[in-house]
Amino acid sequence: MELRFNNFNKSQNPYANRFHNKLKEKGANFATGVPCGVLRYFINNFEIDKNFIHIPAQSEPEAVGISAGAYLGSKIPVVYMQNSGMLKSTNEISSLLIPCEMPLLFVVTYRGCSGENAPQHLVGGKLTKKVLEQLDIFCTELEENNIEETVSGSYDFINEKKKPAVILIKRGWSSYKGKSNETGSESEIPNEKLGYGSKKVISDVLSKIFNRTSKSSKKMKREVALDSIINSTSSEDAIFSTTGLISRSLYERYDSPNQFYNVGSFGMVSSLGLGFAVSKPKTRTIVIDGDASILTNFGTLVTIGYNNPKNLTHIVLDNNAYASCTEERSCSDTAKIPFVAALQGYSSIHLVNTERGLEQTIKESEEMEGPVLIYSYIGLGGRRDFKRPLNLPYITKRFKNYFSEK
Repeated sequence: MELRFNNFNKSQNPYANRFHNKLKEKGANFATGVPCGVLRYFINNFEIDKNFIHIPAQSEPEAVGISAGAYLGSKIPVVYMQNSGMLKSTNEISSLLIPCEMPLLFVVTYRGCSGENAPQHLVGGKLTKKVLEQLDIFCTELEENNIEETVSGSYDFINEKKKPAVILIKRGWSSYKGKSNETGSESEIPNEKLGYGSKKVISDVLSKIFNRTSKSSKKMKREVALDSIINSTSSEDAIFSTTGLISRSLYERYDSPNQFYNVGSFGMVSSLGLGFAVSKPKTRTIVIDGDASILTNFGTLVTIGYNNPKNLTHIVLDNNAYASCTEERSCSDTAKIPFVAALQGYSSIHLVNTERGLEQTIKESEEMEGPVLIYSYIGLGGRRDFKRPLNLPYITKRFKNYFSEK
């Protein structure tokens, strides 16, 4: 039976269209990734097919986080990237997708394989299949004559093993030569000099924002801040918490099926929250982040602002340190994270440093249109002996089922 799509240009590339049709047949409805020219037809199909949610990412690890969040929101994601980006994302694959049993399909360009001579790709090409083998991830190479069976075989693996699978695509895999996608003409951007005056305006805005919370300001302890968050949210809210002591504290003291603990893939909690929020637009999504965590994945502020999830509240607990390690200093005191979020399109920014202020702002944010950033200054110290969430497949399935029933 022929599959029909809204606004789907079937003449673009017949091989890519066959691939897309098979993905649709298998239920795929979400795509994210970082472009590679080899994938241009595949990516364009994701973009123009209105049955897909397509979220381009700023980095490959971020794409893994976004897709994991979409999976938790009951979507069936496809993740696309170059093999160099896949190697870059090995930590996110091995510390998030595999231990949590998230069966996602990767579409990966196989650069540096036999027949290619671009020197920057050669080492990565040699590593690609070896790394996938060590991760026990099923991979196949896509050819013009094996499209349907390759997609079907990959989904058979991920559904049976509850693990990711990878479809590798070599450069020049299809002999089809499509038309250029270039349209229109270029226009010259007027030359505009931005002098000292512009810098002074930015400086003035920054000082007005940050004068309220100097280094000597009163600051909450971490557990007081987490207590305030739980007291200000409900079991109807989806709560994502960042790696380390924040997740461990919540797990030991407040474990609940509406909470997902991002114990691995450091920095990806905001991407997880974004993927879930766009997949479940009627569910209030709360992300509990840390300053060091967000700096690790700073591009996510761009992605969140661009996609503008109205149901997302992003809470950052800033103690200017890698507190879950041994309190090594982060760069958050100079990064001006709230200001960057405002520039990227967050709907509102709130700075707090007291329990009362945090609780009040979280409650008020329920009536605000997101994305909302609540930036909370906290102090160092506190308990470190919390138990760890270990049964990650159970926690993942519990969370996914909890919100699929709502």
